[in-house]
Amino acid sequence: MLAETKALKAQYDHYFLREYRFRYWLLVVDNHFFDRYYFFLEKQKQGTQLLHSHELLALEHDPEKYQRVLAELKQFSKLRIQYRNTHQLVHPTKDIKNDRVHGHG
Repeated sequence: MLAETKALKAQYDHYFLREYRFRYWLLVVDNHFFDRYYFFLEKQKQGTQLLHSHELLALEHDPEKYQRVLAELKQFSKLRIQYRNTHQLVHPTKDIKNDRVHGHG
């Protein structure tokens, strides 16, 4: 097991509390701005919109090491994994075209 995977597992065990009525999943972000892969543990309480995100690991942008850490992560965690890439950013809301209170339009 890689040292990075051991650090990831330690953080995972610290934050994955298996709380009642919470939904957990993993998020892996290929961040091209900082040239790193980021691993997060996300959790959301049932019936709420509030989302908690805990950073587990920031890994240098090495595809081989990333694949190995990801494979080792899948061996000890059965949580669903979401993948994101900063080349395809998510735009969460519509653009403001008319807002007279703040001087738009």
